[in-house]
Amino acid sequence: MGAIWQDVRYGIRRLAHSPGFTLVAMLTLALGIGANTAIFSVIDAVLLKSLPYPDSSRIVLVWGVEKVERKHRSQVSATDVMDWRKQNSVFEDVATYGNWYPTLTGHGEARRVPGMLVGDGYFDILRAKPVLGRTFLAEENVDGKDNEVVLSYGFWKHDMGGDPNIVGQSLVLSGRPHTIVGVLPSGFRSLPLSLLMGPPAQIYRPVGENYDNKMRSARHLRAIARLKPGVSVAQAQADMNVIASGLEQRYPADNSNYGVNVVPMQEDIVSGLRMALLTLFAAVGFVLFIACANVANLLLARSPLRQREVALRAALGAGPGRLLRQFLTESVLLSVTGGATGILLAIFGTSWIGEIGKRVFPALNGVEVNLPALGFTLAIALLTGVLFGIAPARRAARLNISGALNEGGRGSMSMGSAWLRDVLVVSETALALVLAVGAGLMIRSVAQLFDLNPGFSPGHLLTMNLSLPDAKYPKSGDRIAFYHSVIDKITSLPGVEAVGTTSVLPLGGNFDGRTIQIFDHPRPRGQEYSVDYYAVTPEYFRAMKIPLREGRFFTDGDRENSAPVVIVSETLARTIWPGEDPIGKRIRAPGEVPLEQEPWSTVIGVVSDVKQWALDRPGTMQLYGPEWQVGFGWATLVVRAGVGPVALSSSVLNVMHSLDPDEAAFDVRTMDQIVSDSIALRRLAMDLLASFAVMAMVLALVGIYGVISYSVAQRTSEIGIRMALGAQPRDVLGLVLRHGALLAFVGVAMGVIL
Repeated sequence: MGAIWQDVRYGIRRLAHSPGFTLVAMLTLALGIGANTAIFSVIDAVLLKSLPYPDSSRIVLVWGVEKVERKHRSQVSATDVMDWRKQNSVFEDVATYGNWYPTLTGHGEARRVPGMLVGDGYFDILRAKPVLGRTFLAEENVDGKDNEVVLSYGFWKHDMGGDPNIVGQSLVLSGRPHTIVGVLPSGFRSLPLSLLMGPPAQIYRPVGENYDNKMRSARHLRAIARLKPGVSVAQAQADMNVIASGLEQRYPADNSNYGVNVVPMQEDIVSGLRMALLTLFAAVGFVLFIACANVANLLLARSPLRQREVALRAALGAGPGRLLRQFLTESVLLSVTGGATGILLAIFGTSWIGEIGKRVFPALNGVEVNLPALGFTLAIALLTGVLFGIAPARRAARLNISGALNEGGRGSMSMGSAWLRDVLVVSETALALVLAVGAGLMIRSVAQLFDLNPGFSPGHLLTMNLSLPDAKYPKSGDRIAFYHSVIDKITSLPGVEAVGTTSVLPLGGNFDGRTIQIFDHPRPRGQEYSVDYYAVTPEYFRAMKIPLREGRFFTDGDRENSAPVVIVSETLARTIWPGEDPIGKRIRAPGEVPLEQEPWSTVIGVVSDVKQWALDRPGTMQLYGPEWQVGFGWATLVVRAGVGPVALSSSVLNVMHSLDPDEAAFDVRTMDQIVSDSIALRRLAMDLLASFAVMAMVLALVGIYGVISYSVAQRTSEIGIRMALGAQPRDVLGLVLRHGALLAFVGVAMGVIL
């Protein structure tokens, strides 16, 4: 240990003696190590860190499988989940959950609160023990007894003032009083509903047994389960396959061709990010290699200048092992110093990634340089110190002592050293080109996404979500009348061109999938066509600028007492009636009664496809119904303005509050923001990869410059002799440039192949 400490002190003195070299090497390593630490921190937070639930590896999500449509991530019905609970032998419990956005009144201005509907056993599965009161009882998951709520710790602390006597008090949510029965612990995190989720739930309420939850075909919920000890996911899948097959035989009308997919919750949540993160991790690995190659080149360039020092140490008794250790100690000191600086860069990088990514993936909000990341940094710093220091150290250990002493300390570059440095520069140039091409392709992909036609015009379009409580608007006609009053008043505002509402907004993260029957193309139950369904007001298409291809739009005459009508998308028309005129065809879509009892609706128009799921997803079959005939409680308001839509938002909100002070619009955004958010993760990956590519190119250029400059320095005598013998400056310049151009050409050629 004394000898090692002596090597460390000597190494520090040597590095301090060459501050320029030390600073360049340290900053080069800081870039490579800092980038790796930042991406590792993201991977640790998203892929490696366990979910914040006890024994979370046993928590699984249970999805429905639509075999005909090949969908393995469909929602489930409460009725199916009840049968799963009774028949399975692999789960401790299974529970449903779903979205809920109630309007809170009586506590200041009316506002929307993100919430969640949860079935019996939900909190037991997640091992959530309340700090105050209790969670829900089994008998509270029925109509009339489901007006209890459990609060999140944050909502209780910040919105309820942390009142210790909160249990038993009442909250008015969506026009109905709800009794507070419990408060969850501070460490409990809301279960994500999707990759592109909104804010975490603050209030929980029982799912209940309303009309939709009693219908087996009403699949609008999600299911979570906890595996029994010792049961694997494969065993659970096999057991659920048997149950699904039995339900398919018992209820062919609703469960034909319907299966079950059991997925570990951690895997399900991060599935959309895993490949992107691993790709970025490979990219920063390239950057680190290039940084190591540069520092190795710098050390090799210094080696000739230290030949006499090494020769004297060897003559005084230092063996090859001791010389090797001394040089490795210096390189490790460099890498550790660079790693420490890299941590500062990583802290800045992770905060930037978290700030950009948290809007679309909440797990990124918790990204930080924690102890595992610091441990990773230390390990990678030590490893890189050995990697870039091994070649200069071995060269020093094999030095010819007598030859070095006879040269009188004049540095010279051996052919082996020059060859190694050239190989390193070629390698880093090739890797830098790979990153640059990858970043260029991703930039082009994102640019092309913006150039894609989404089927509507997002510019000058303001959107906001509305939801009217059943307690205040019990009938569908009451809700529709309110929406029409809002539309009429907003239409009269200056600068407004068109106003409409829809039950589902394209690219908005929500969806309404329904099975339909075609009059002239009947299919057996369980094999019906599946469509994206929208209930819209007549002016919706004009507000969104969705082009009409055939037929007509809805009008105010398409009321509940008139003949049922629908509008279809081009993909639906082309898929079901290829080569035929779809106008006049008849479709039956499910509504408030079973599908077989719904009247046939006549197709009156064909509109262009809209991008519902993502800009790069192909068009889906889409069906539109007039809101007077289908009814809905949830709506998204779309306002097309001739001026900036953001400036119009306050006027629109004032109109709604003038009609109903308790109505709280939420998620107020422009359509341009929604389109941008839909590819936010891809843009984040593009920005990171482009940053790494720029780092790599700069480092590769520095590497080429370093090799050429030191080559010229070592060949000063040769160049002097050439010029004394008649060589012109342009000849010397050509000699030097040919060397650099050859290295760049070989590196680029290898990069193109890679």
